[in-house]
Amino acid sequence: MNPLKLKKTIAHIVIPALFLMAGFLQSCTTDSATDDSIAEIPGVSTALAREISHEPEIRLSGTVFANREANLGAGFPGRVEKLHYPEGTHVQKGQLLAELSGEMLAQAKAEFLTLEKDYERVKRLAGRGTVSQQEYDHVKARFEASRAKYELAQKNTRIKAPFSGTIVDYLVNEGENYFLNLNLEPGYSNTSGILRLMQLNPVRVEAEINEKDLGRIHEGLKASIQIPAYPEKTFEGEVTAIKPFLSTRSRTATAEITVSNPERLIKPGMSARIRLGLPPEKVVTIPMEAIYRDPETNREKLFLVEDQRVRPAGFTRLFPIGDQVAVSGLQAGEEVITGGKNRVEEGMEVSIINNGGHQ
Repeated sequence: MNPLKLKKTIAHIVIPALFLMAGFLQSCTTDSATDDSIAEIPGVSTALAREISHEPEIRLSGTVFANREANLGAGFPGRVEKLHYPEGTHVQKGQLLAELSGEMLAQAKAEFLTLEKDYERVKRLAGRGTVSQQEYDHVKARFEASRAKYELAQKNTRIKAPFSGTIVDYLVNEGENYFLNLNLEPGYSNTSGILRLMQLNPVRVEAEINEKDLGRIHEGLKASIQIPAYPEKTFEGEVTAIKPFLSTRSRTATAEITVSNPERLIKPGMSARIRLGLPPEKVVTIPMEAIYRDPETNREKLFLVEDQRVRPAGFTRLFPIGDQVAVSGLQAGEEVITGGKNRVEEGMEVSIINNGGHQ
């Protein structure tokens, strides 16, 4: 074959083939670039922030105290002659509980009777004008002082109940001498006394309230009380007082919860678990898994999706509700990223792969 014709034939075959190969390579490059562009858009799963009605509660630990208590004693020392009731007896207001020796009472009575006679005699003489007003006033003053002393002696040798309650402890036994010594048992009245009287129905439960919760707690708020000694029972109570100052150490205020105790099952000194039910409130919740903790800064982050773009959201975690968490700073209906949040950045375009819709 003519060499010139051979070259033309080869050219006709090779050159189209080269163009065809170049076109193929260009097509492959374009497809690859398109695939890479699609691969750069990460897929994420999302959920919608929801507004729900929530009944919050505050849980506390407390200690049971008597509604009223008093250590009853005398104004001066003496020997205890008679204790009228055993410990554990419920007594009424005004009942005679104990008596002290009567030496001082007898002495005060004798002095009072003597001065009473003097006073009556001088009073008659003053009416006739046979004694001076000064002498009359002097005798009258002595008589009135003696009467006050006698009445005080009567009061201090006969111990009566100032309120209805239960005799829980005798600090001095019959036959022992009573002195003005202090009772230093922690947590109870530390005044001097012969016996301790407590009002056990109702009882008070005292608990410490953190300052951040004080704005939500008020007198009249209902409370449920559980006592470890009676795990199957729940006692109902009510907040009746909140002390008007906070501890400078713990930054807490003491709340008093009054609990009915007709069977006297609850005893002073017992521990108590308290649940305070607060009024219902509207809160916005998101899945717990939507919150991402940055391993570098150890800060919690939350990402939203708007128009297929990622936007970080400012929020404050409030409290958990099951697998959800209540937050502030979000609106109901906003779309939060729950899956793939560690692969996204602000402004990034994402595709949503929720397999059937939002949660």
